[in-house]
Amino acid sequence: MAPKPTAPPAIHAGKVASDSPMDAEFKTIREIFAEQNLQPPSLNVLVPDAQFYETLAIQPGGEIATRPDFVGHANQREAASQFSAFLRLALEKDCDLVLSPEYSCPWQVLTNAIANQCLPQAGKVWILGCEAITRDKLLAVIAAHTDVVWIHEPIPEHAAGFLDVLAYVTKGKTRTNSTKHVVVLQFKTQAMGGDTYERDHLICGRAIYVWHNPQDNIRLISLICSDTLVFDDAAAGQCRFDLHPYVIFHPQLIADPHHIDISSYRHRLFGQAVSERTEVVTLNWARGFTLPAKPPALYGGSAVYTKAPQFESCDARLEANHKKGLFYTYWHERRTKLCIFSFNQHVFHYRTPKTMQSVGAVLAQRTGPEMLSLRHWDAHTGSWKDSSSSDDGFATLCDEFQEQGCDYCLCDPHTTVDRERLLTLSAGKLRPARDWHEVGHMDSFTTYPDERSKRLTFTHEQAQASDDFRRQHLARYIKLQMSVLPNPAHFPPPIQDLIGDWRLQPPSAASGFRFNLISRSGRVQGATVMFLGLVSDDFVQRLMDDLLRAWDKPEEMRRLVIWYESPNAIRCLHPPLFSITDGIELPASITRSASS
Repeated sequence: MAPKPTAPPAIHAGKVASDSPMDAEFKTIREIFAEQNLQPPSLNVLVPDAQFYETLAIQPGGEIATRPDFVGHANQREAASQFSAFLRLALEKDCDLVLSPEYSCPWQVLTNAIANQCLPQAGKVWILGCEAITRDKLLAVIAAHTDVVWIHEPIPEHAAGFLDVLAYVTKGKTRTNSTKHVVVLQFKTQAMGGDTYERDHLICGRAIYVWHNPQDNIRLISLICSDTLVFDDAAAGQCRFDLHPYVIFHPQLIADPHHIDISSYRHRLFGQAVSERTEVVTLNWARGFTLPAKPPALYGGSAVYTKAPQFESCDARLEANHKKGLFYTYWHERRTKLCIFSFNQHVFHYRTPKTMQSVGAVLAQRTGPEMLSLRHWDAHTGSWKDSSSSDDGFATLCDEFQEQGCDYCLCDPHTTVDRERLLTLSAGKLRPARDWHEVGHMDSFTTYPDERSKRLTFTHEQAQASDDFRRQHLARYIKLQMSVLPNPAHFPPPIQDLIGDWRLQPPSAASGFRFNLISRSGRVQGATVMFLGLVSDDFVQRLMDDLLRAWDKPEEMRRLVIWYESPNAIRCLHPPLFSITDGIELPASITRSASS
């Protein structure tokens, strides 16, 4: 029998890994590099300057195979082709941070990159969630590639099963200033209890590596999927979230990334006063991935979490990101901006300001992530091709209603933010405030407490509450356009000049974001119209009163009409016909509106 392979080049960091989960031990990169007489790299992502850093992240899809000795792609040939192209793209773009989720990168792809010296330049780091591997196979890989320095914690001799490995690929320098390629291997520390393939076969590690530059400012750690189940940021004294800004990478392979136990670390982190300097990147597999004997996953769920104080939320930025597969929401419970990636299989290329900027105040602008390109897999060319735009699912949702001739304003010049304003106003779902139209004040841009999106024009989130929220807006909008407005009898006196001369379109700055009904001919003034569905008279009156108090300009109130359903008919409410410009001190004085 051939002897088992050994791996002299590898050094060991931390205590021996265990077959059962243990408390994680956080080890700084400085100490484990020093054990090999290496200087840790200075990574661009961790330099606290005013420059951007660029990230390339792959969200793979497909069928996943699980065995006692393996978790990874069922179609190895396709996976090797996709990940080889991904790493070629990483070299071409020279990205600072290159990411793949848990169990995704084939070892063959990584070893080919090592053998061909196709590895990141100085200042860059690849963090690759690798397919599961047995102890013996991992040692064989290390023994076969002695031209790089391998660093990992010891693996017990008797260990059976597989390791879930996160590979950090970067460059370090020796004491004589020569450059060495380094691969640091971090092993998952906590098996996912509900998945028997991990529960029964995972070899658990213990070390979690804390990355920082020689000047210890920004820090980076990675938590592999269910590592977060036992991660206690308050007890992790080595991390010192109170002293250092952090980038946290959370690679996953999970059907429900919003599960309360998996996501609770984010609730704790972003609930702390120091969380403004913490940013989290979660990266899962694409929706539709399959595990044996389980239905296709509904997620996705990859995202960037940030409290960037100068976050750019103007329409132009949100629209540009939206078209490239990055969808903005606001996690109100934690005052955190949540930028969700398209759930589909893609490669995402984006740039982000540093989470700490040790520069003059005039230069410090943490504006959040900006998507540079979105790429889809082209099997014919074996490459990741630029996508002209992402599929947000909104047009498909509209088609499900099968209302021929209904105009959802899907075309230019209207943007996705325009469409959200149109649906919000038309359905009467707005907050009664002068600035209701701002993204920060619209409910559709606010997540549920468990982080699930309510976006109207991004429909990948299929949780029942999210789906109901979108469909209620669309149902009211369709009823308004297809049933209420085509009937002249429904027009009350204040807007009868729009009969036969109307069109619904998103409210704009020209009308103070008030009018969603305009004159096709342009001969008469527009109007604000809503349809609320089946609600009580009192509910409609309260909404009218609240709007009139908030919209205190006469020209905004005169042409406001709310339609709603009663058990027997469609009714409407509008301000009185007499002049509202003379001698009126309070909007409330005119809220006893006429109904017809």
